[in-house]
Amino acid sequence: MENTIALTIKNLGAGYIILTIADILLVAIIIYFVLRAIQHTRTLQLAEGIGLYFVIIAILAKLGNVIHLITFSFLMNWLLRFSVTFLPFLLVVVFQPELRKWFTGLGKGIFIEARETSEEDFKTVIEEIVKSVKYLSLNKIGALIVIERSVPLNEYIETGVPIKSLVRSELINTIFFPNTALHDGAVIIRDSQIVAARCVLPLSLDESLDREGVGTRHRAAVGITEETDAVAVVVSEQTGIISMALKGKLTRYLSPLELRGMLLVIAKPITIGNKTEGGTKKK
Repeated sequence: MENTIALTIKNLGAGYIILTIADILLVAIIIYFVLRAIQHTRTLQLAEGIGLYFVIIAILAKLGNVIHLITFSFLMNWLLRFSVTFLPFLLVVVFQPELRKWFTGLGKGIFIEARETSEEDFKTVIEEIVKSVKYLSLNKIGALIVIERSVPLNEYIETGVPIKSLVRSELINTIFFPNTALHDGAVIIRDSQIVAARCVLPLSLDESLDREGVGTRHRAAVGITEETDAVAVVVSEQTGIISMALKGKLTRYLSPLELRGMLLVIAKPITIGNKTEGGTKKK
């Protein structure tokens, strides 16, 4: 046996074997990261459903051949070939939201828009947000505040009511006060301005949120951060708990001080030469 293995290695060559092992490992790593990325999302369920569909059709086609059901076998084989032919189109349609999010993430760092916002203004915006969130949390007033970063949120801004006002805690408190015209939906902040209120955001389908027992506001906060690089701050109407969403992950039970520190670090523009990502220009 050992002689056979040694002979095989000698015939194939050590370089070829190493390359084959590296090839297998590379594919395994890619599959691992893909599965890890789609776990706890509807993407995994959709992939499982599509895979199960092809397995069932293949089994039925084989069964028809074995027991000589000619018409049934022909139908199943035709359906299998048809499905395989149109599989790329099916994947594009079914996974359109996920593909859109992936391409957005791929391209968001290429084009960076320079905006006129000083670091002083940035800190003032954060202070005003935290001041408002503290008040809303103490009074158990539900709120959803989204801070735009490098990916424009124009399509979501268009769903709301234009505001175009400086970020002030009093204004945010008034917007989210119960039963006012703008209290539903999200407030979107761009640079040092509240650009719109009552904005409609995409809801996350992450199953792990069910275990958290969160509502629509939290799902919307996670949803917008799944599709863009925005930061979302949520105040629970039932408990007053402060949460923050980033990159599709929800961090809960934050104090105003913790929120302030995280926003100053996470939402802070990244300097690139004399311009900055997220919009700040160094002075």
